[in-house]
Amino acid sequence: MVATVTFEISSPKEFAAMPRACAICGKTAAYGYNVSHSKVHTHRRFDANLHPAVIDGTKLLVCTRCRRNQTKDARMAKKKERARR
Repeated sequence: MVATVTFEISSPKEFAAMPRACAICGKTAAYGYNVSHSKVHTHRRFDANLHPAVIDGTKLLVCTRCRRNQTKDARMAKKKERARR
């Protein structure tokens, strides 16, 4: 018995990778070391904490700090309203 597999070839524009950087502040990966108990240093990469978010109708990768700042006005208004009660 022979199995056949079919693949669809798409245009390269569909596979355009989003850069792993925040669309607002530009935060990217930082580099450093893992340090074991025996003090052996091995290289590692600290990736930015990016999440997809819809801002002004476009889907962007945004770091958590920028995402939090985008909703700050709404959170402060809600907090003031609770304080009035």
